[in-house]
Order: sequence, then structure tokens, then C-alpha cells
Amino acid sequence: MAKQSSSNVERGAEILLALGIAGVNGMSLAEIAESVGDAKSAIHRALTGLSHYGFVEQSGRRGNYRLGSAIYALAQRMPGIGDLVDLFRPALISITAGTGISSFLMARSGFESVCLDFQLGASPVQPLLSGVGGRLPLGVGHAGVCMMARLDPESRERIMEINAPHYEQWQIEPDTIRAEIEMFLEKGHVIGRRKAAGYEVWTLCLAPAPGDNRYGETAVSLLALADSVSDEEAKRGLTLMTQALPYKWSGRRV
Repeated sequence: MAKQSSSNVERGAEILLALGIAGVNGMSLAEIAESVGDAKSAIHRALTGLSHYGFVEQSGRRGNYRLGSAIYALAQRMPGIGDLVDLFRPALISITAGTGISSFLMARSGFESVCLDFQLGASPVQPLLSGVGGRLPLGVGHAGVCMMARLDPESRERIMEINAPHYEQWQIEPDTIRAEIEMFLEKGHVIGRRKAAGYEVWTLCLAPAPGDNRYGETAVSLLALADSVSDEEAKRGLTLMTQALPYKWSGRRV
């Protein structure tokens, strides 16, 4: 029996959900109508409109319907740099104000991470970065570790192969990076240390969940001199970052 209260928007959403479950094989008009519980004429009109914008496509002249490329393009769309800075700046200000520790917004650029914005704390520490535009090979800084963790395992290992000379220069063991990647996947954050310019630097870093592209390939880090941050301060920093940052990802296992 056809629905009497389904709006055009609801009908379109239900069609997309049904096709999403169907996968690459798609569904026939009759199958969609049965799944959604609506008349074939109404479903056909909705499919025509969705096809016009690339959200649905048909395999062959009278083939099954399936999700179109526009769906995947929207899902993978990355926000612009200016949008990211505007989005994260209030969070950086809140985090640094609440902790007194310098915070950095980093984004992936090829095999490196680049600083897009930062807020300096009461005791500025920048031995790893030179401010906006500063770059680090992925894995040298913990923001890069988080970015690598969001990739598939094969891509991570390939990047580690490419950046191996940098790890040797910075005296970072690849197994240390692998352990930090696992920490992010388990807990949604990374805490670690690096040596640079005669200093040992403590870092706490958060990033979006793997597959979540709404915030680009970004990560936010707190940087302080090692041993200057107590366990309680580290916990407070993690709490403030979790509250202030727009994404909510606490790892696959807590």
C-alpha cells in the first residue's frame, strides 16, 4: 500500500538510504518502491529528480538504479583552508586560554603536515615549528602521526618508507610511530615526546575519526616542554580539547 504522508524530501532520503544498502548492484524500480513502501509512479518521479543532480544513476537503459557519483563527491569534499582556520580558531583560543599551553592547527600536505594557525601559551615553545606555514614530515610531529593513523595500513607504511630518512635524522624509531598510531586508533588521541633543538617536547594531539572528512585532513596539538606538564594538567588539556574541538572521536576502544 502506498504511503499517504511521505513528503518529497522524505521519499528522496528513503530512496538514497535503500540504494546505499543495495550497494553497487543497485535496485530495480519495483524493488525500490517495495522497500520504501510507495507507489512506483512517485518513486520514478523522485528518481528522475535525483538523477538530474547526479545523486542516482541507472546502469544501462533500463538497468537497476544505484547511488551516483555526486554522493561520493560530496562525502569526500574537503573544506577550504580559510574555512578550516575560521572553524578551528575559537577552539585554539579556548584550549590555550584554559591550559596556558600553545596549541597548533595542522593539515596534511602530501608527505608533510603544515601549520595553518596557532595560539601561543604562557611559555611559548616552538622548537618543532616556525609558526604558520611551518612543515614537518608526517610522523615527525604527532599531528602527522594522527593523520597517518586515519589512512589505510598500506598507505601508512608507504609514507613511513618515504619519510624514513627524516625519522633517522630526528632519531625517531618507526616502531614508536606505529605504537602512537595504535594509540590514536584506540583512544582518539596521541600523547608523546620528541627531541628537537636541544629540547624534549611533550605533545597531546587529537584529530577527526578515520573516514570523517568534514574537517579536512587536520589535527590539533598542544606543545609544551617535557616534564612541565603534570598528569592532572594533561588530563585537563584532553578534556578541554575534547570539549572545544568540533569533532568527537574517542577511538575504537576505550
